[in-house]
Amino acid sequence: MKLDSYFAAAGSQAEQTRLDIIANNVANSNTPGYKKDLLSFNDLLGELEHTDMSQGAIRPTGNKLDVALSGSGFLCVQANQGVLYTRAGDLAVDSSNQLVTRDGWPVLGKNGAPIKVDNAEGLNITDTGQVFDNNNAVGQLQLADFPANSLKKVQGQYFEPANPNTQSVPATNCTVRQGALEEANFNTVQEMTKMIEVTREFESYQRTMKNGANLDSELISKTSG
Repeated sequence: MKLDSYFAAAGSQAEQTRLDIIANNVANSNTPGYKKDLLSFNDLLGELEHTDMSQGAIRPTGNKLDVALSGSGFLCVQANQGVLYTRAGDLAVDSSNQLVTRDGWPVLGKNGAPIKVDNAEGLNITDTGQVFDNNNAVGQLQLADFPANSLKKVQGQYFEPANPNTQSVPATNCTVRQGALEEANFNTVQEMTKMIEVTREFESYQRTMKNGANLDSELISKTSG
């Protein structure tokens, strides 16, 4: 029974990890630009967590500070730990008149500096990322792209290169849509259904472990008597 218990424990741990990932996806179902995480199995490397970078649906909002990216590319932002990359376009203007993410991190222009906007009401962003404030050009969004599977998620909807030596290139297949947001790239109902299925698998492994422990106890009791 020890071998069965071992496999049940390993299976239980895998399902718990998968359950945590799905729960985190569901918790971010309303997070703009969020990319869902997945758990797969590799014969050589075991369980591998990776992120599905596919395009999410684009939802019009009418808010001039919202931007959605259609195609392959990322906004560049100046975070505390350096430059990070995101598809979350629910932007704001801070007290220094800088265009920032909802976390307060400045959005960078093509010159590598934050973009300043004096009047958010007069903000106009073209499909190529040019930013105008009351018809005055104030900068252009820096849109970066990376080779497939070269980014890792650092938190929420922010990414950085998995290899520090990986360099970004200008995003040439990316269109900016002002007044819209990219939604999370998964169906919430499907994820919740998957959560129920994984929970049942987890509970099944737990029962197997419990039954194995009970049989071991009975065997010990009989042999010691």
